[in-house]
Amino acid sequence: MIRVLALDVDGVLTNGEVVLDEAGRESKALFFRDIDAIFAARRKGLDVVLVTGEETPIVDAIARKLEIEHVYAGHRDKAAAVHGVSTALDVPLAQICYVGDAARDAPALELVGLGLAPADAAEEAKAAADRVLERCGGRGCVEEALRIIFAGK
Repeated sequence: MIRVLALDVDGVLTNGEVVLDEAGRESKALFFRDIDAIFAARRKGLDVVLVTGEETPIVDAIARKLEIEHVYAGHRDKAAAVHGVSTALDVPLAQICYVGDAARDAPALELVGLGLAPADAAEEAKAAADRVLERCGGRGCVEEALRIIFAGK
């Protein structure tokens, strides 16, 4: 049984693109159905955490928007971060689902009970994942991952 959903940010919650305005300010978009699915999952008792290599105000804003308490920002070593999630939440790795899209996510995808990669993930992430999702990052892959978790597959 999966008790924790650990999500990468860029390429999973977002489509991986960065939009810059003329002042150099970054913005990123979230898919509304993913937002709804995260809130619904938390109401069902699933812990949701963010694991990202970035440590930026945008990551903080995303965490606030999604009301996510556990954020592992600035972690390029995703496997070490997932070990940290397991320890901090006292949840075995086998009960964690990790969704990641990049080559650096591959070790974490192999480590957890359920590793999922978006349809547009890097080949290394797809190869390491237990399953490749039909939806792309920032376009409903989180909603799809949650359906899989709650279906028990």
